[in-house]
Amino acid sequence: MELTRPAKLDETHDLSTFDCGEDSINEYLVKKALKSQRAKHASVFVTCIKGTATVVGYYTLSSGQVLRSSVVPKKAQRNSPDMHPVTILGRMGVCKTAQGQGLSLDLLKDAIERSLWASDAVASTALIVHPLNERLATFYEKTGFIRCSPLSPISMMLPFT
Repeated sequence: MELTRPAKLDETHDLSTFDCGEDSINEYLVKKALKSQRAKHASVFVTCIKGTATVVGYYTLSSGQVLRSSVVPKKAQRNSPDMHPVTILGRMGVCKTAQGQGLSLDLLKDAIERSLWASDAVASTALIVHPLNERLATFYEKTGFIRCSPLSPISMMLPFT
């Protein structure tokens, strides 16, 4: 299946057949994503089947901050501000029809690249993710994310240093 590069969600995208197998991820995309993006609460990036507007994958990015004591690795806490600016990888989903083809890794790579690029213009020291379960936490660990237990038992951080 040939896909488009991730682009910002807009009204022309077809969300009607999106089903990643997780109701909360599906519902956000279909019912809340565009509203959230318009309100500047998150930027939503979608990938479609090439030549169509049918969305088969998406992720969200937003900004946030964490306490210095939550930053990993510990050495990054030295001589740093009380609050660290971060980028948050919120929801991410891949339609069942596109699962098992590496799209999750492609979306994650795009999210990391966009976050690094944006961190040059608007300071951010890391990418934070809050996986829904241990299976997803393992996926993120394999890509370099570090568990960040001071935030929550399953939160993870990819430092930009």
